[in-house]
Amino acid sequence: MMSCLGKVHAYVSSLRDPRTTNWSFHTDARFVFPVLLGYVYLVKVGGPRWMQNREPFDVRRAILVYNAATAVVNGYFCVQYLRHSFLSGGYSLFCQGIDYESGVEEVHTATILELNWWYTWVRIADFADTFFFLARKKYSQISYLHVVHHFLVVFNSWLFISFGSDGQPLLGLCMNPFVHVVMYSYYFLAALGPSVRKYLSWKRYLTQLQIAQFVVLTAHMAIPLFYDCGYPRPLALIGAAQGLLGLALFINFYAKTYVSPSNRLGKNSRQKVKDL
Repeated sequence: MMSCLGKVHAYVSSLRDPRTTNWSFHTDARFVFPVLLGYVYLVKVGGPRWMQNREPFDVRRAILVYNAATAVVNGYFCVQYLRHSFLSGGYSLFCQGIDYESGVEEVHTATILELNWWYTWVRIADFADTFFFLARKKYSQISYLHVVHHFLVVFNSWLFISFGSDGQPLLGLCMNPFVHVVMYSYYFLAALGPSVRKYLSWKRYLTQLQIAQFVVLTAHMAIPLFYDCGYPRPLALIGAAQGLLGLALFINFYAKTYVSPSNRLGKNSRQKVKDL
């Protein structure tokens, strides 16, 4: 049994991206999985238990700063990803493979890999979304969709940085920060108070934007499954499958929130803007 597991581990290790094998933190399962499991425990068990006999904290100023900073940081990554891939990096918008032999010798590839490492920290920092809900005792906002989304984003960062994070995923790495710029700009405006909030009637379009993002990214990640451009098919399959999962979750959320307004989840979701 141990021999079989050893062979499996050796085989999986042989598939790892040699350019990032020795990187710290994000390629190390001993770092990533405790972070993810700790996040789930904290937001579902430890956090609510600690807040049980406490009054909600007033974190409105912290939320304003966080939303503004997150929008700005994501804007920076969006521009840098575009610059080093499709604008100046010679990337194909249709299908882009991976050259595992490239690295520091190719400036655009090296920069993309480094950006991916740093952007993972941004996605870990996104856990603050959940922590603000905890601090304000808004437990209804810590939904299955919310937790799964944050969990998978960081898990995918580890997976793709470990096995190949450039190439085909770059369209998603350009689109996702852009979507986050729009989202957190909206959240920043909503957090300014009732005088601004009354003009924000386009929240449902944020969910539509996220759904459109998943449609495009799922279809795009599926291309290497049918067209050989040098991108690993196992990674394409994982990316497309998780895209479908995200699409299904967001469509379900949208249907419950906006198509069936009498649904309790819909009421809670619309309340989110009022609570900011």
